[in-house]
Amino acid sequence: MHLPMNAATMAALALCALVAVIAFAASNASADTDHAGTGASTRFTIALGLAGYSPVSYIQNQRAEPGSPEFSAEHEGVTYFFTSAQQRDTFTSNPEPFLPAYGGYCAFGCSVDSHFVPDPHSFKIVDGRLHLFLKNDEVDARSLWDKETQSEVQRKADAFWAGQSND
Repeated sequence: MHLPMNAATMAALALCALVAVIAFAASNASADTDHAGTGASTRFTIALGLAGYSPVSYIQNQRAEPGSPEFSAEHEGVTYFFTSAQQRDTFTSNPEPFLPAYGGYCAFGCSVDSHFVPDPHSFKIVDGRLHLFLKNDEVDARSLWDKETQSEVQRKADAFWAGQSND
């Protein structure tokens, strides 16, 4: 028995078939699957450090400057953007002085045992190291950090961060 199908029914069936194909493909693909059997992992997303702002600019220029994908470098699985090839080369020759404290999480958040996503424009250089802070309509974490005894708030943040797996 053959039932006639109108255009709307055919379109709905085609859409269902497409969704099924995409769902099947997605279920068989992993963001960390080694399809070639080489032992290497394949990533479909990148970890972008400092929301794309240049780590060198914070330290050398004392300001948050957006970097460019044109001038990028990877360090320990995190991609950083820079404002120039010179900044990128400065970073790649010795990245440690430019890496943000607490993995780039809000410094005050770490002092209260939490991971807060910081505002890249809210920062402070403490002992030559970049500290970032949450800032929104409700919270100015840098202001909260500054109200505390500096040695104590930093000790708390350091202790929290030392206990993290830092994967």
